[in-house]
Amino acid sequence: MNTIYKWVAVGVAEILLSLTLLAIAPMFLNSDKPAIGFAIWLGVPTMLGSSGLYAALRLKDAQKARQLAIAKCPEYSHLKIVDFLNYSSAQVAQSIEMYEVLQEDPDLNTLNISLLNLLEKPNNDEN
Repeated sequence: MNTIYKWVAVGVAEILLSLTLLAIAPMFLNSDKPAIGFAIWLGVPTMLGSSGLYAALRLKDAQKARQLAIAKCPEYSHLKIVDFLNYSSAQVAQSIEMYEVLQEDPDLNTLNISLLNLLEKPNNDEN
């Protein structure tokens, strides 16, 4: 859920910045530098649109990552898409491959490493 809070914070900051820029754009449009005003009017929708597109693509990838995880380990069906926002589908696929190798090795199988343990390990190294 931490990722959702970050997204909301960034979204609120973008909206406040957009409103501020849109509020000052008419001052430039009515001055001897209208190009700055037009740049603001073009830049704000571009910024908001690219953020929305990123969020949509990230949600779609998180959904794909969830489907991959559930296909391999149905016991994770209780997890929501939001739980996979920190993981890309490629990262989940790589963790599934490692998980399958660990399951085949009897010595490593005794460690009881789950797919979620493998997913969380790279994130712990980044922090």
